[in-house]
Amino acid sequence: MNRLALPAVLAAIALVLTGCAGGTPADDGAPVDLSQVTLRVGDQAGIQSAVVEASGALDGAPYTVEWAQFPAAAPLLEALRSEAIDIGIAGDAPTLTALSSTDSIKIVEATRSPAHGGLALLVPGDSPVQTVADLRGKKVSPTTQGSIGHYLLLRALEEAGVPAEEVEISFLQPVDAAAALNSGAIDAWSTWDPYTAVAQQESGARILRDSEGLGTGLTFLDANTAALEDPGTRAAMADFTERYATALQWARENPAENAAIYSELTGRPAEVAQLMADRAQRETEPLDDALVTELQEVADRYADYGVLRSSVDVGSAVEDLAAPAGR
Repeated sequence: MNRLALPAVLAAIALVLTGCAGGTPADDGAPVDLSQVTLRVGDQAGIQSAVVEASGALDGAPYTVEWAQFPAAAPLLEALRSEAIDIGIAGDAPTLTALSSTDSIKIVEATRSPAHGGLALLVPGDSPVQTVADLRGKKVSPTTQGSIGHYLLLRALEEAGVPAEEVEISFLQPVDAAAALNSGAIDAWSTWDPYTAVAQQESGARILRDSEGLGTGLTFLDANTAALEDPGTRAAMADFTERYATALQWARENPAENAAIYSELTGRPAEVAQLMADRAQRETEPLDDALVTELQEVADRYADYGVLRSSVDVGSAVEDLAAPAGR
């Protein structure tokens, strides 16, 4: 499985898949030569790219895929906004954070994880903190600003009746946050897998509050508008989203092989990899009115927390790849 030996963070890999040149009609009816298209896909920690590769979902794709790796959603979305990548995966909260400051990003596919991808508020195993209310006066990292970890922390504090200003919030990148939790520099950490699983299994971290009832478990494939307006790139993205759904199905149907991916990808013990793989299972969901309404509620709450720069109209941020550009 050497082909799955991808770095856990900040790696840059290129997966070149060529097939028949096949033509797809452009908006003006002229065929698009997908063999000339390179689709730049943003991933976090190499996980999705490894699953896609192992599943064989991209076999025969008539375009080239280049993967770019990021440690979290915030830098991925910034790369998307700056058009360094065409499409990338990000959770609901960071997607909304990005949408509040730009109209150059659209949601093109939705997936949901019943286990919310391991999103949880963690404390050291021997911490005297037993409830979220005990975090008053404590130092907590919600990982990056505007992340799903940030949203979970604010929701958990609200649930516990603790004003956010009564907690010292320190935004740290995952590696720094893990070190800070282990050293006692922070009292709690709100994060997601693979970081949650590693902290649980290797550092004995304890889940203070999971995201059940507080989060949606939604993750999106987001695209920039420049890529969507290009007929060739748009056609490649439409095909890629279908293949990505196939990869997710493969992961659900092959749990042992999926867990092996996590083990080799992260270099972690089998029990850590299995936990991550189990909690990573997700399925695609239609971008319908019900989902838009659900996400709008998250956006409105996040705006009320003062995290979003401006309000977000979720409906206008959803793009149907099956429709012609601009419609």
